[in-house]
Amino acid sequence: MADPRQPSFGTALVAVLAGGAVSSWMSALFVGFAPATSIEAWSILTSVFGAVGVKLVLRVLGYDVGFAFAAAALLSSRVVSLALVQAMPDLGGHALPLLPSYGLFSRFPSLLISAWIVQITSARRRLATY
Repeated sequence: MADPRQPSFGTALVAVLAGGAVSSWMSALFVGFAPATSIEAWSILTSVFGAVGVKLVLRVLGYDVGFAFAAAALLSSRVVSLALVQAMPDLGGHALPLLPSYGLFSRFPSLLISAWIVQITSARRRLATY
């Protein structure tokens, strides 16, 4: 970590997991309303909802991240996950119980990439003192 104002990797990973959970729940909700669509059809919209979760968790922990960077981190994790499932189809079959759109092994590397993106794009909030 080059900048001491940046959060640790663990802090960024907690924020990404929270945002990923929000994104996953919203994805399951949207597919429940429109069963003919797939989870990936809603990926951009659910990444926006997940970005709100990432931003809220980091705000509580005293950091700030740009909304676009949080959404891009979650969306990039979906792209990496799809690439892993296409390269190795056996990895994507198992879903986690509380996160219906997350595969067990296909999402782990993509979550690490997301956490890294959030870590390098967020910084400690500056408080104005007068």
